[in-house]
Amino acid sequence: MSSRPTETFEAFTIATLQERKSARSPLVKATDRAKLVEAVARLKADKVNIPQSATLSLTARHPFDAAGYMDMYRPGRWDCESNLVFMDVIRQVGPSVGEWEGSVAYVRFTAPSNGSYLVVGNFSGYQITMNMHGPWGNSTAYCATTSDHAQATALWNGTAGGTLSFTVNMTGPIIGYLESIQIYLLA
Repeated sequence: MSSRPTETFEAFTIATLQERKSARSPLVKATDRAKLVEAVARLKADKVNIPQSATLSLTARHPFDAAGYMDMYRPGRWDCESNLVFMDVIRQVGPSVGEWEGSVAYVRFTAPSNGSYLVVGNFSGYQITMNMHGPWGNSTAYCATTSDHAQATALWNGTAGGTLSFTVNMTGPIIGYLESIQIYLLA
């Protein structure tokens, strides 16, 4: 006689199922200028001016532009209604380093002019860490709750026509929400 674990099932009422069906995406928004100034101060010793608008801004509704684009490997959900890309966290599934599952964004940007560029990843999620891997190394930021809004930031020195390529992924217990990738030319 085999011993199989006892399976348990949760009973749902019609009201509970309807409530779960209509669950709303979290509200995630880009950072304000004051936080961007703080981020640049941590990354760069000299004082800089951040322009009012980004040189490039990529979102679920606007994933490409003349200056660059965002491709996604296995998004958990590409949600234009909430303007979020749900990203499954990276998790190791085999013994080797390259054996993983999850979502990865591949971002490419062509610099319109020489200068220093601030790269910002705006995101949210429950105990989620965003990882931006690029020529600067690995830049990370942590978000404690889904109602928080966090930013991973990095600096890149570009030349006119030069190309920046970097990846973005999330680590944590469940799923992260990518709101936008923004790139600012610092003055």
